[in-house]
Amino acid sequence: MTLNIFRNDSLVQVETYETPATRANDLIEGIRRKWALLRERGLAGAYPVEILRSAGGGEVKVIEVFRWNSQQDRVNGESDSEYQRLNKQLHELADGAVEVRSYSQIIRGFNENFPPTGGVELLKGVCSCLLNIDGMVKDFRMSVKNGIVLMHRSPRADVDGDGLNEMYLKILMHGGEMIQGALGPIRVEQNFNLPNDGIVKSHGEGNDFPAIAIWRVYWRILTPLGPVLTDPGTPLIFGPATVSHYPPVGTHFHSPTGPVKLILEQTGEQIGTLTPGELTAFDIVVTKDDEIYADILNKPPKDLLEIHQRWAPKVAEHEASKPAVALEDA
Repeated sequence: MTLNIFRNDSLVQVETYETPATRANDLIEGIRRKWALLRERGLAGAYPVEILRSAGGGEVKVIEVFRWNSQQDRVNGESDSEYQRLNKQLHELADGAVEVRSYSQIIRGFNENFPPTGGVELLKGVCSCLLNIDGMVKDFRMSVKNGIVLMHRSPRADVDGDGLNEMYLKILMHGGEMIQGALGPIRVEQNFNLPNDGIVKSHGEGNDFPAIAIWRVYWRILTPLGPVLTDPGTPLIFGPATVSHYPPVGTHFHSPTGPVKLILEQTGEQIGTLTPGELTAFDIVVTKDDEIYADILNKPPKDLLEIHQRWAPKVAEHEASKPAVALEDA
């Protein structure tokens, strides 16, 4: 998978104002109203948005950063009479011309070592599987393309004392939605009653990367039939996969496991099977280092280390094999 380091091409707008300190608050309030209008009209994205003010009295510099949703939304916004009115007021509060520039976002760099500080990551991704529901759905290649994963990463540490660093990844929330012809709308989310996590273990070749990563998840699938659980006794395993950087954007995690039971939550009855295929994170939304140390998030359970030990030696064989369910383009 080729990783495009650019996104939101020419959609990020930066406007720079200079104004006397006596007018700075009025200018800032005007910018806030302008951005609220753009959000209300569905023209501007929620991220990034920043309003920055220089310190001190005298002449004050105010910088506004926001993102249009699309080039067409830029055209629609700039022709909107209310937007034009607010913009005119802002320009009248500024001394001299307002500098307006457009930028593309660039995805941040990747770590060659596990980060020394824990943190939270929000990623966008895609996951595929093979779905069978008795009497209704046969061999349906379910691809959840709008998925998100919110997870906590631990600081790097040699947890098992073998001289190689590990990084524990605890999934706080993940899910996505799609429509299946026979069933209708489906939402895949994690089963919060069971562990959903992953671990990355260094090869120990100078830096922490390359490393081998494995994920363990249990799903709760919301369907018109009612909530359906993947077998609580059998985790869905994704990996092993060789990871060359962190976050693991662009890494394909094929599943080595076969079909697992699908259980109707209300009755405990088996109603079909699900065969995990592949998951991939394809974009970083937010990365935020921990400001409060939470030890409960940083220690991998012993059985996850055992899962990694079981599957990691098969990484070459696993990566060379064709997955049972191919990942569709995100």
